[in-house]
Amino acid sequence: MRPLGITILGILVVLAAVIITVIGVMGILVGLAFLVPGAPAPAGPLLLGGLTYFVIGLVLGISGTGLLRLRPWAWWLALLAAVGYLAYVAYGVYEDTKPPGPGLTLTSAVTLGVVGVILAYLVSVHRSFRRPPAVR
Repeated sequence: MRPLGITILGILVVLAAVIITVIGVMGILVGLAFLVPGAPAPAGPLLLGGLTYFVIGLVLGISGTGLLRLRPWAWWLALLAAVGYLAYVAYGVYEDTKPPGPGLTLTSAVTLGVVGVILAYLVSVHRSFRRPPAVR
């Protein structure tokens, strides 16, 4: 049986995937619009950003579906993403605490806490992602 938290996490990841993919497609379309001669902005960064968001959205969609289906690779992907994002936010906090930085902000503290809880939850439900033994 799938834990309720994994269902919620899987749905949220799929929802984020849809939103990020739409943002990526819109970025690509805007970037293509700026390819016309005399455009006020260069198209390269817009196209690259849109493509990046599109790929991230696809990966999130695949991982969210895998979480909902309790696939072991999805657990590893979610764990890797949580550890990577936790390291990214922690490094940002470290950089912000150097003078004359703003120090630890409420947003950073909440983000660290939420990602830490997600990481701890993923570790606690690892057993749900194990494949049942093969029937002989």
